[in-house]
Amino acid sequence: MHSPQKNITQVISLSALTLALTACGSSNSQSNELTPPTTQLPSVLIGELTATTATTITVNQHEIPASNAEVEIDGVDGSLKQLKKGMMVEVETNGSRATEIDYDPNFKGPVQIQGNDINIAGVALTGFDSSGFKDGDLVEVSGYHSAYNTLTVTYQQLINDNQTELEVEGVISVLNTQLGTFSLGNIDINYQQADIDGSLVNGQFVEVEGFMNGQQLLASEVDAKQHSSFDDDTDSQLAGQITWLNNDSTLMTINGQWQVSMNAQTRYDEGTEADLAIGRFVEIDALWQQAHNWFVAQEIEFDFDNDAVLNPSSAFSVAGLVTYTNSVATINGIEFMLNNQTVFDDGLTLNNIDGQWLELEGIIADDKNTVSEVELMDANEPLNLSGIVTGDANTQASLWGYVSEDDSLEQYLSQYVELECQWIAQKQVAACRLDD
Repeated sequence: MHSPQKNITQVISLSALTLALTACGSSNSQSNELTPPTTQLPSVLIGELTATTATTITVNQHEIPASNAEVEIDGVDGSLKQLKKGMMVEVETNGSRATEIDYDPNFKGPVQIQGNDINIAGVALTGFDSSGFKDGDLVEVSGYHSAYNTLTVTYQQLINDNQTELEVEGVISVLNTQLGTFSLGNIDINYQQADIDGSLVNGQFVEVEGFMNGQQLLASEVDAKQHSSFDDDTDSQLAGQITWLNNDSTLMTINGQWQVSMNAQTRYDEGTEADLAIGRFVEIDALWQQAHNWFVAQEIEFDFDNDAVLNPSSAFSVAGLVTYTNSVATINGIEFMLNNQTVFDDGLTLNNIDGQWLELEGIIADDKNTVSEVELMDANEPLNLSGIVTGDANTQASLWGYVSEDDSLEQYLSQYVELECQWIAQKQVAACRLDD
């Protein structure tokens, strides 16, 4: 493999995932053996800082000489001794030692603690130790997204200075363009004076920097673009959990952030394509494709020991005639949110999906249907419908607004199912059967 370009290092969000861009192929991220001093280091490593000494750091199972490295902590010059175990860091090397180390926290903001439910800006925190913290405390958090709107915490620290510039991220709700405000979970954001990169719509994932002013966060910067400037065909290595997988196992999301495409040339190690599943931990050798804003997987290695228990029923699939306005696609009167992570296939864009027969796949979270992939479909083909069949003794069984004229949905009442159904007319289907 070719070494990745060093100028890509500034475009990766550390809030998203544990990612190592390797110069010479995949390494086993679960190995207990540290890299021997003579081993060529990747040009860029991004991951959890698992150990430090006076002269070295350990990231992604590589022990890296770092005594002469330039250290930057949250945009400010720092020192090696300020780096702490658990921080998600970005490391540039010259092949044998670190030349630059950057640490940027995922969150610096007020934590909401309600019993065992802990979040910042509506993003649930798992692994957060709340002992010694109270609701509303300012905290610094570093970690990786292990599911939609969920961050697994690897480092946490109380912030004592109330004047510290805060950094939060999450999904926009209650957008008011006239007042210049929106919400991220329980945090009200005022963006009137902010530099904005991208467009703001409800359901959009954004990163925000600013200062608290009473109960509002006055934003200085809002990043809604979520783009990357990797060079095409950059050799990359991603390690993390599958947080979404489409019906035909050709596209998945890693750590809630990065889209990975699979094709006939993708190789599988320690497993097969059939082992792909939400919650599974994988290590992926891939090539970056700028045009699609995704990675193309060359090899996927499974690590069953690190699998997480995630709810597969959070995934949905629906097909039908779409109406579209303001980042919301509607099928049978049910709304589906499109955002800056949605992948469009078959030449589709936001500008041409209104009035089309489409298949939408994605994740249900916080009572919102967030679309991960949009595909063109033929109304004469069976509809792929995944979700919970609703209804009661007084109403017909229904799935995504469809009812079955032959009562073929009734047997699945209150169950999460993956079905194929034949479209009949408007909101009617028939011959619904389990999709195997």
